[in-house]
Amino acid sequence: MTDRLKKIFSAKEQKTKLITYFVGCHPTYAVSLATIKSAIDNGASIIELGYPTSEASAEGPIIKAAHDRCLKNGVNLKEVIKLAAEIRNYNNEVGIILMGYMANLYLYPIEKFTKDAAKAGVDGVLVVDAPHELKEENILRAELERNKLGLIKLISPTTTTERLEMITKLAKGFIYCVNVKGITGVKKAEKDEVTAMINKIKKFSDLPVCSGFGIKTPEDAKIIAGSGCEGIVIGSTLVEEIETNLEDKKLPQIIGNKIKLFVNILN
Repeated sequence: MTDRLKKIFSAKEQKTKLITYFVGCHPTYAVSLATIKSAIDNGASIIELGYPTSEASAEGPIIKAAHDRCLKNGVNLKEVIKLAAEIRNYNNEVGIILMGYMANLYLYPIEKFTKDAAKAGVDGVLVVDAPHELKEENILRAELERNKLGLIKLISPTTTTERLEMITKLAKGFIYCVNVKGITGVKKAEKDEVTAMINKIKKFSDLPVCSGFGIKTPEDAKIIAGSGCEGIVIGSTLVEEIETNLEDKKLPQIIGNKIKLFVNILN
């Protein structure tokens, strides 16, 4: 885990940290930056910054629409890394995780990507479609370690105990617990099921466990925070809010106010 992530999860100000997912440069670079700054100002502990891709297989229709909008506007990974650097210049304490798919990193390519991400002040990378058996994931992991960045790993309800044990050995920074089967933004997370998953993960790892997928409202967040997780991830609800208010000049404030509702209920 990077020192910054360690500091975030050890801080006592907020027991359950709020992790917010945004599609980088959605709907535009300038609006995205202003919106993420507002999220930070209103208490987001970690920013998950998705880099647009046409391969958004794990994304629900809400997030995929944002990816498609960005791709239509010509957004690429290089621009999202530039956005991450501006976020880091704005705030040196917030965590920044780049999240997406392996094809983008392979084409960048991987070695240059990890160097550029480290230079931008990123703390870690989460690759949705990269099992640990994949050659490219092993290359990525080695390059991330060389640049002192963490590889965030996903564990889902379908992960076997054998694979879970291996994944926890490879993960750095924190573990992302996927609450529901299928795509994000559709199903609602159930506390008992999430609690059982968190307890299972914690048998194999001391890393913080963050719970995502199926958390749409502050009330949902409060319920899932009782599962024993160290962090709550919200994504689809924020991306949908952006899509709904594309023409509103107060969009950053709208997102900031929504973030504040989640932070307040998690305190």
